[in-house]
Amino acid sequence: MRDRKRLTALLLCIGLLLTLAVSSAFIVLEEGHACSGEACEICESIAKTVALLRVMGRCAFLLLFAACLLPLLRAIYALKAVRLPVFGTLVCWKVRLND
Repeated sequence: MRDRKRLTALLLCIGLLLTLAVSSAFIVLEEGHACSGEACEICESIAKTVALLRVMGRCAFLLLFAACLLPLLRAIYALKAVRLPVFGTLVCWKVRLND
């Protein structure tokens, strides 16, 4: 099962990289085309490709942020589970100290 997840993740990464490469190549190759005016199909395609790259960049940033945030949250949770001597006082345990 673990190998299947790794293969799926690898295929997704390859697909995203191919999409980025092909989109960037399309923009570079068609940047200097002979524009026919307002209804130019190539200009519309370039605009859509740029929009796609922006969305993919934002998604990649969010995934990177989540990948950095999750280990931090796990570390905080692990520290809360550890009983430190400071948190092991009678006052923290709400033990009544009668004479």
